[in-house]
Amino acid sequence: MKVLQVAHYYGSPGGIERVVSQFCACLKQEYEVEVLVANEGAKTEETIEDGVRVTRVGRVAHINRMSICPTFPSWLKKKNPDLVHLHLINPLAELSYLVSNLRCKAIATYHMDITRQLWMKPIHQPMLDRVLNKLDRITVSSQRFAENSPVLSRYMDKIHILPFGISEERFKATPFNRSLTEEFKKQYAGKLVLFVGRLTHYKGLSVLVEAMKKVDATCVIIGTGYLRETIKEQIKEEGLEDRVHLIGHASDEELVAYYDRADVFVLPSINRTESFGITQLEAMSRGTPVVCTEVGTGTTTINRHEETGLVVPPQDPEMLSQAINRILSDEALAHKLSKGAVERYKTYYSEAVMWQNLRSLYSELLA
Repeated sequence: MKVLQVAHYYGSPGGIERVVSQFCACLKQEYEVEVLVANEGAKTEETIEDGVRVTRVGRVAHINRMSICPTFPSWLKKKNPDLVHLHLINPLAELSYLVSNLRCKAIATYHMDITRQLWMKPIHQPMLDRVLNKLDRITVSSQRFAENSPVLSRYMDKIHILPFGISEERFKATPFNRSLTEEFKKQYAGKLVLFVGRLTHYKGLSVLVEAMKKVDATCVIIGTGYLRETIKEQIKEEGLEDRVHLIGHASDEELVAYYDRADVFVLPSINRTESFGITQLEAMSRGTPVVCTEVGTGTTTINRHEETGLVVPPQDPEMLSQAINRILSDEALAHKLSKGAVERYKTYYSEAVMWQNLRSLYSELLA
């Protein structure tokens, strides 16, 4: 049987893209798996990547982060899958699905609500509702996210909880990253606060930089994004250039070393665009205590207050600094949270657990 994953992009470093790759790695063991995404250029290209056929449809324009690919609907219909799996929000995929009028099982993973570009909601929402009404199942990363979503609350009868997971193999300790950890201990003296993620509006990095004024520690910010220069300027204005460092991209082995070196990992997100927070899991898999914010999504399903880390209100640098300082100053608490983080990751959020859940869902729909 053929199953088709439809997403924005494939093989790039974003969180959704990594989830799609994980789904493909799992499903190709039992099904013929294909991927349909937008290309960054005007030419349509087909490749085989790790046993998966990937079709990148030519893009003629890119407007407000939306790819314009006129032939996307015809490519979707041409694939003729037994099951199509959409990754939303994705106006291109949604419109193409409706236009193609596929006669097959259909599910979607609903990754996030729209919290910006609200001007497009009156145009987009009717189309999204038509798609959601046609689907057999809607998977979400947490019950909390579904219940608090202004969109999904109307489709609770279709909801299937499918928490994302990360590979233990990907973040295992090696002699190389152990040596890197030792280097980082020399490079960053004292306590270390860590952030990993895209440098974008909803991550709340301006709040983290503000909070660091009251934290006696070094802060390392790993990631790339359009807010890099803005954050860099804020760091300079606050006089924190000697303690807050923008690192840019880091490899998986470097990430393991940073997680192992860090005393606390911080995810200071400010709104529901942060639907899950996969980097929390990465930190937890290495036993790093977490501080995250309560934004009504899966962030606090992953990170349990006083069990794996601490939870604070969003956009509150004072509360954020207090939580960070509490973990940095209380060795017994840090040890308890570290142990709890590893246990929770292994029990609920390993890649193996995610794969088992995904296979069960597909088996049910394709029986």
